[in-house]
Amino acid sequence: MRKLLNLFIAAAVAACLPLALAAQDNSVKEFSKTMMSDELPLNIIHLNAKTVPLLFKPPTLYQIRAKASEATMVYVQAVVESNAELDTTTFAIEQDGMSYPGTPSSVRNFTKGKLKLKLGDQVDGILTFPKLIDLSKSFSVKHGRDRVEFKFTDAQIKSLAAPAPAAAP
Repeated sequence: MRKLLNLFIAAAVAACLPLALAAQDNSVKEFSKTMMSDELPLNIIHLNAKTVPLLFKPPTLYQIRAKASEATMVYVQAVVESNAELDTTTFAIEQDGMSYPGTPSSVRNFTKGKLKLKLGDQVDGILTFPKLIDLSKSFSVKHGRDRVEFKFTDAQIKSLAAPAPAAAP
């Protein structure tokens, strides 16, 4: 039993390590918010010229960066701390009184629909919204009753126009 527990812990750390290391970068932190939920706190990262190269490697990097320049996208991640349900069809983005539904793409445990998640499951996915929102105005990402608001500073917006950093090694 102890060997199984150690194996589980090692696998969980190995699965979380790449994103945990990327999350240490200020570029990722400054474009991230945590959506607090009763069942499953979700880390929401706005995908843009600064964050995409830190989260993805080529050739995926180029595909995601191209899509993120045409539509608003966020990366969703979590580690399940107790059994939970996640309905990936109820995400939306709101700005200026308008709401747009998100379309989920799974990296891990983020397929479309109602998901039953177990303790220790890693959740990673991308939500794509049908409209490129105005980053100079605040916007909210909603999931059911839960929401998180993003408001970027002028410096953050200006940094997105700067050349993108090199791809992750």
